[in-house]
Amino acid sequence: MSVTKLGISFPNELVEEIDKMSKGLKKSRSEVVRDAITKMINDYKRQQAIEKAEKIYKEIAEDDKRLSEDFLSICAEPVAKYKAVRKAKRK
Repeated sequence: MSVTKLGISFPNELVEEIDKMSKGLKKSRSEVVRDAITKMINDYKRQQAIEKAEKIYKEIAEDDKRLSEDFLSICAEPVAKYKAVRKAKRK
């Protein structure tokens, strides 16, 4: 994997927290920051996928609602009633 170095500025308090975390996790600052950014990117992608799915399911629900309304309106229309005709027994 190729690597690109970035110069990023952080508030001192955040650097102190990163240092504490990296010491506790036995990871370098870079690993801690890389892991945090990777998690944020994954969370963002998941959120985008969920929002897209939600939009699709809402459209499906609207289509289903229209379909059921159409079906119910067809059912409400009067229809000719048919009766079974009994044949008379021949003697």
